[in-house]
Amino acid sequence: MEKDITEKTENFMSDIDFRIPSHYYGDVVRRLFLVGAVIMLLALPFFYKLIPGPIFFSIFAIIIVELAAGMTSPKTLWSAIMNVLIAIFGIFAFENEAISAFSHYDAEIWYFWINQLLALIFLIALYYGVKTVRQMSSRDGHV
Repeated sequence: MEKDITEKTENFMSDIDFRIPSHYYGDVVRRLFLVGAVIMLLALPFFYKLIPGPIFFSIFAIIIVELAAGMTSPKTLWSAIMNVLIAIFGIFAFENEAISAFSHYDAEIWYFWINQLLALIFLIALYYGVKTVRQMSSRDGHV
């Protein structure tokens, strides 16, 4: 009985293609999104009074970034495109807040530095996300 299960498992596993395409950086984007979401989550209780709009939107944004990180896959182009769009939104949102904080409070407030760091994280995620989309959308997979 145990031999049958082992054979079935081996046959099943041999049919799955575990190769990750060259120039795939979804794992890097996933890690950057996770780090960004953790920073947002940890900073939220300290800076919620400075954030424009309801707190609900900030919590929802954290969940969206986490879902995108979890949905990232080397098999689906849509997940790579979703990562690029989320990274673009993150750059706009956090850099806008960083500029606003700098103009109102100067660079000595932590709110400025947290937003600047998050904008940088999403900027790097955008770079690797675009490289992944470029590779996944090319015909032969080589760019």
